[in-house]
Amino acid sequence: MKRTLLPPRRNYRRAFAASFDKGMNRRADKRVLPFDCATEAYNVCTDTGALTAGYGAVATDIPARFGKVFYYKRADDDGGEKGFYIAHDSASGKMYGGGSDPADWREIEGARFASAPSGVNYRLYGDDVFLLCGNEGMAVIDGLLRAVTVPGAPCVTSTAMHNERMFVTIGGRRNAVWFSDDLDPTNWNPELDEGGFIELEGESGRLNKVVDFGGYVYIFRDYGISRLAAYGDQSEFSIGNLFVSSGRIYGDTVAVCGDRILFAADDGIYSFDGLTAAVICRDLETPVASGGATACFFGGRYYLASGAEGSVNDTLTVVDPRTKEAVVHKGMRITGFSPIVVPGGEKLLISSPDSGYLGKIALGADWFGVKQKRAWRSGASDLGLPERTKMICDVYLDTEYDCTVTVTTERGCKRLLFKGKDAVQQKRVNLIGGKAGVAIEAEGDISVARLAVKYAPLSR
Repeated sequence: MKRTLLPPRRNYRRAFAASFDKGMNRRADKRVLPFDCATEAYNVCTDTGALTAGYGAVATDIPARFGKVFYYKRADDDGGEKGFYIAHDSASGKMYGGGSDPADWREIEGARFASAPSGVNYRLYGDDVFLLCGNEGMAVIDGLLRAVTVPGAPCVTSTAMHNERMFVTIGGRRNAVWFSDDLDPTNWNPELDEGGFIELEGESGRLNKVVDFGGYVYIFRDYGISRLAAYGDQSEFSIGNLFVSSGRIYGDTVAVCGDRILFAADDGIYSFDGLTAAVICRDLETPVASGGATACFFGGRYYLASGAEGSVNDTLTVVDPRTKEAVVHKGMRITGFSPIVVPGGEKLLISSPDSGYLGKIALGADWFGVKQKRAWRSGASDLGLPERTKMICDVYLDTEYDCTVTVTTERGCKRLLFKGKDAVQQKRVNLIGGKAGVAIEAEGDISVARLAVKYAPLSR
């Protein structure tokens, strides 16, 4: 009897990404990453384990010429709170103020700053006022939206209120911290019982930012951090150096984030607890290359806008300081942040050259009505069998919206379209290779989970 030879039975296996919450790792070689860790991911969030839409911006009714917006809080006669918006016109340098409708804002006479000032609410001589500080000095805004300039105030580049004094870094050589009189941030007269200044020289470079944190004033310099103890009489002030950085620290990215301070340097995003600093996001691409990089803390997240050297910021990195998880957004041109906390709510406003109005950051939103391209790309995995060639047979995916999946080996690639539906879908691949990578891409809405690749090791 003639015997029929059957083809050998294939030993099918699966590579499964049960969750995408490993995020992205740009530091490691893509050949050593696990299958469920991305070598690139942008405009998506992964904290739920699924791939979902990241952050975007919706337009507000505030014209884009107002590059910086503040909220001036005042106590009313009934013990409640009322307030005004105060905004800087980046074109003219004028300050405007008013209620919730920008169409009714009026110019605040006597206050003008070439670049956006810093602002702080303060109770001065029993009245709630708003202090504006910039390169042109200081202006005090009262409840009638009138401005009084402060003679003798320094050219301010950053401010911090500490123990009822205002501490500032200044323009020019940027080698000194100035401080106001006790209980009077409008008195800068350099006398032993009034205001004064402290000069700091050395290899740590210029003084760029002051921050009130944990009972001290921290001074962020080009390449280091100093700590100023300022209690009571200024004759008892003391200062010491805490941290020296190997890369440049960008002062406008320094932000107090609850029980720590986050800032960006040439080699990553750092977390500083008041004594030591450690990189928490070195896995990302170098997050800062442009001198215009800026950041803020809002709603439990650290928002960093940065870009390539000499360009407008085009990348938004959002970091959770507690978990150290970070998500990256591309194509989001942001020139400034304005965190606003008003009675009954809060919002993060952004200025961008892409819109005629300020935007409000929102999770899952498009970019001023334009759908964002979203992507997640794995490394080139050998699927646990470096010595074997494999047949990549099928891809499984659970997606609520249309997306494409591209499977790539060293011998070719195949692009597959998955339609959005409430069920796991299977698509045939049939690619041969020793290593395989997967890319998931979508435009606009995205909700993807349960990625799996079915493959079979071939005979040696």
